[in-house]
Amino acid sequence: MLITGIEKAYIAVNTLDTAAGLTYGTPVYYEGIQSYECNPKINPSVQHGENRVLRRKNTFDSADINLALAQLTSAQKAALLGQHIASIGGVYAKSDDSAPYVALLYKATIEGGYRYGVFYKGMFTVPKDSAKTQEGKTEYQSPQLTASFDSTIYNKMWEYHVDTTDPNCPVDVDSTWFNAVVIPEADTVAPTLTSVPANNATGVTVSSTVVVTFSKVMDESTITLGNIFLTTAAGVLVACTIALDATKKIATLTPTSNMGTGVHLAIVTKDVKSATGVNLAATSIIKFTVA
Repeated sequence: MLITGIEKAYIAVNTLDTAAGLTYGTPVYYEGIQSYECNPKINPSVQHGENRVLRRKNTFDSADINLALAQLTSAQKAALLGQHIASIGGVYAKSDDSAPYVALLYKATIEGGYRYGVFYKGMFTVPKDSAKTQEGKTEYQSPQLTASFDSTIYNKMWEYHVDTTDPNCPVDVDSTWFNAVVIPEADTVAPTLTSVPANNATGVTVSSTVVVTFSKVMDESTITLGNIFLTTAAGVLVACTIALDATKKIATLTPTSNMGTGVHLAIVTKDVKSATGVNLAATSIIKFTVA
C-alpha cells in the first residue's frame, strides 16, 4: 500500500535484547515529524554451477534510517545520543558518550487508511549542526537525524507494520499502538466456528440458509463451494451459492432452490484458512433435519 504522508513518531529505549527476552521502555512522543527514509542493506549470496545460477539468497544486514523533525529539544537529543543534561541547563557531549539502542514507532497515512510501524533496534548518530543567516523571510532549519537499525537478538525482527486496510488489523490500533512496543508472533491458533442451523438442529425450514460464523477473519480465497458445501444424508450435493460478509467472518450458504425434507449435512473442510494462514483444526460436519 502506498504511503501518502507521515503523522507521528515515538521513540522507545531498548532495555533488554537477549535470547531470553526483548523489552522496551515506554514510547516517548517526538513532535513534528516531517519525513523518514528507510534504506535496507541486503547481502546477496549466489551459488553457481553447471554454467548457471543454482541458488540465490538475500540476507538482511541493517537499515539506515533518516529522520527529519520540525524540532528537537535538548532533553530529546541527550536521550537519543547518550549525552548529558547540565545542572545549569543545556546539554553537553563527551567523547565517550554511548547512544542507547532504541525503537522507532510511527503512524503514516496510506491510500484508504493508516500504517502503524516500528523499527526495533537502532542507534542514532550525532547529527550535523548548521545555521544560516536570515535573509528577509524566516527559513526554518529542521534537525536531520540518522540511525542504523539491526535485527534483534531475541527474534531477529527488524521491522513490523500493520495497515488499517489489512483484514486482521486490530480495531483499537490507533489508541494502543504507541502505548508499548508491539512484538508480534506467528498465529498458530486454529479458527473455530458456530453455525445456524446448529449441529443436530431439527425443524429447519426448506428455505433456510446455512450461516457459518468463524472466530477469526478468514482468507476469502478459501471460502469456496469446494471447501464449504451442502449435501443430503445420501451424499447428493445440494446446489448453493456462497458469500462472505464484509467482516470476512461470516459465510452464508444459500441453496438455489428449496431443500427437500430430511437430514442434510453442511460440510466445512479443514482447507478453510484464517487471514493469517491457519487452517481449521479438522473438517466440521453440521447435521440438521429439514421438516
